[in-house]
Amino acid sequence: MEMLRQIRELAGYSQQELADESGVSQHTISEIELGRRRPQGRTLRKLAKVLGVEVADLLGGSKPPLGPAPSSQQPTLNGALEEERRAAWESAVENARGLREGGQARMTELLSLWRASRERQEDADARLECRKEMADLVNRARKAETDLFRNLSWSSPEARRAKEEAKKAGAGEVPYADWEEYREAARFFYRLLGMVEGQQGLFVGQDLEIVEEAA
Repeated sequence: MEMLRQIRELAGYSQQELADESGVSQHTISEIELGRRRPQGRTLRKLAKVLGVEVADLLGGSKPPLGPAPSSQQPTLNGALEEERRAAWESAVENARGLREGGQARMTELLSLWRASRERQEDADARLECRKEMADLVNRARKAETDLFRNLSWSSPEARRAKEEAKKAGAGEVPYADWEEYREAARFFYRLLGMVEGQQGLFVGQDLEIVEEAA
């Protein structure tokens, strides 16, 4: 599975480091990357969570443009095409940062309101709007992460400079600033998920819906 290796290296993880954080053995990761083992869904979910991507990304469903641009695009790589991509990227960054500024505080507030209502033994319907807003926050965080991943470019001038610096230093391929921006958005998304899932009586269902268990 070549995509796993590429994303792992771009995220700055060795196989052993990824194994330590995900709980998947280094041997298993190596076998998967070499195409000798077909990973189970549970294994892929563990790896994707640590790397801050979706399972579909590891399977190649949403490949970052790791190679050079097609020849037909080469003449405009540093022109209109690159400007358009950069504008989309900057818009996605602004949105993700804005969400992070107040998103965690608002989730904390919503969870507090939800707990207070539950302690008063109010009907679950009384907390419906609260749960909807929680779900909206989680979904917006997920979209912010997805938008950043979609607009990453590994053939941009910034990415090429990072690769050249790594090559001169004798290191492997290293992440560049845009990748770190994406990973911060991914961490924020999983932080919100953790806040909800760490609350007794709540869990995240399909389509990131916030579901309440019966008291």
